[in-house]
Amino acid sequence: MENKNTSTLNEQKPESAKEDSLLPIAEKGLFFHDSFFEDIRKHFETAIDQILDTWGEGKSVSDLMSSYRRVRERNLQQENQVMAFSEDDQNHKVVLDVHDFKSGDVKVRVEENQVVVEGRVEKEEDESMKSFYRRFNFPGKVNMEAVASAMSSDGVLTITAPKIPQAA
Repeated sequence: MENKNTSTLNEQKPESAKEDSLLPIAEKGLFFHDSFFEDIRKHFETAIDQILDTWGEGKSVSDLMSSYRRVRERNLQQENQVMAFSEDDQNHKVVLDVHDFKSGDVKVRVEENQVVVEGRVEKEEDESMKSFYRRFNFPGKVNMEAVASAMSSDGVLTITAPKIPQAA
């Protein structure tokens, strides 16, 4: 898979600063099979359940992801994009489904004290363009220079933001 992480223009920052904030996206295996995602899986499944309930989609317990992908095929909107959050003593994690944008352009970058994720894809069959833009703020102190991102081979993006330990 080719990862198209290119920078975009931003009127408020010089181009060199924009490129410096762009994070590489590590490639991983399937979300429900790769042990890298094990600690966040349950949160993601709960978020899928909520989307399926909202859109009135019947759930197949054996294939929750396929049920969810059917909803996305019919209605590619930000409101039905699965997103989940978790936190432990060391990290904040955000998991976001970007499957529909893998063939296009997905970017993760740090801007000041926020993580920004955006994606866009052009659909040739109907000459349309779909995009999303998300900003994440984390509570407490976070080491923004150590934020990392990884994408499963089936298009689930995980962002890990390490916490800065608080003095006792």
